[in-house]
Amino acid sequence: MKEPTRGDDGHNPRGNTGESESYFHLAVSGQLESAYFPMGPDSGALFCRYDVVAGPDWELVSGMRSGITQSAKPEGDYRTVVFNMPLEFTMKSTNPYGWPQIVFSMYGNNLWNVETNQGYARIHCPLMGTKRTMRAPLFVPKFSNIWSAAMSWITGVNPEMRDPKILADGSKHKGLATESYGELVVTLQAISRGCNKMALDWGQSYD
Repeated sequence: MKEPTRGDDGHNPRGNTGESESYFHLAVSGQLESAYFPMGPDSGALFCRYDVVAGPDWELVSGMRSGITQSAKPEGDYRTVVFNMPLEFTMKSTNPYGWPQIVFSMYGNNLWNVETNQGYARIHCPLMGTKRTMRAPLFVPKFSNIWSAAMSWITGVNPEMRDPKILADGSKHKGLATESYGELVVTLQAISRGCNKMALDWGQSYD
């Protein structure tokens, strides 16, 4: 005789299979504060795009996966461009593999008033609940041959990546030649929920 799969009331005695899978949530908030260039930016006005990148098991619950800042110019200190762009999103996952990262792409106009890439950066979202200020180096890809590099210097157009999100996966940008100039200042705070039931402990969680 087969074991009954439903009770007299029509409910599954083993629980709802749709809710059987466990998740933990990660809520991230903060802001992209500014960009710093030791000798000033190569463009008069800059704007920055961000993309949240995570592993295949992560799902966006609330907030935006990508966004663009307003255009901003150095004020007062010629080396600093202030954005104060809010960053806020919540994700859930069944495991910590592919921990969320944020990839930043900086753009601005060159001397010929042509929009070009001014650098890329990436950071991992923090584990702890305390607020952290992170400095992410900005880097620009380099051309593979001297003729392309010479044309880039003449035109003021830097090489761009078709999909900057590959920077979150080290296996996809091996051998990429870059040069670094400047950094982004980002402040983030993260709170995790539902970690205890999944035997995950990385410092501070609220269940």
